[in-house]
Amino acid sequence: MEPKEVLDELKAILVSRLKFDPRRAAETTEATPLPKGVDGSIGLDSLDFIELSIAIEERFGIAMDENQDLTEHFASFDTLSRFIAGKLRSA
Repeated sequence: MEPKEVLDELKAILVSRLKFDPRRAAETTEATPLPKGVDGSIGLDSLDFIELSIAIEERFGIAMDENQDLTEHFASFDTLSRFIAGKLRSA
């Protein structure tokens, strides 16, 4: 699965699991930051990241290692899409 396909799936997860407005999710780009407190971000907080991690595990079948610092991978849609696509390729 390519990063662009992963991005589309992540947007669907935002709407279905995190209850984002579909229009707001559609307006996001690869460069859109995820964490709350970053200019232009979609404003995810710690609970949103937990829910997103669970949804990623369920949708893509990859385990998120809780002992690993995943902060850099959850910085933006681009970094997260590439991280997931890389995990899928190596699986």
